[in-house]
Amino acid sequence: MASDRHCFECYGYDIIIDNTLKPWLVEVNASPSLTSTTANDRILKYKLIDNILNIVLPPDGIPDVRWNKIPSPEMLGNFDLLIDEEIAAQDESVPSTNGKGRSSSNRWK
Repeated sequence: MASDRHCFECYGYDIIIDNTLKPWLVEVNASPSLTSTTANDRILKYKLIDNILNIVLPPDGIPDVRWNKIPSPEMLGNFDLLIDEEIAAQDESVPSTNGKGRSSSNRWK
């Protein structure tokens, strides 16, 4: 993964759901195909691209140095925040353990 705050990446997850509705991860693609084969596929990918652009671009659509690059919760669309980089940075600067020799990090949501 790129570790540049001026970049973003989109990953494609291939999942199979079995007869008991249990999901199984097949693979993760670093460059997922955005071509569509059906109307539902086209709608899903259109919403994906729309949500990504809402997150990475400022509300007026023109990025500049004054934009704080933190999207509002309503701009996240159907995405969920999995890791908070500010909390992760704080965790890395202050080592703490949970009494069992393991880090008690709060960075994961």
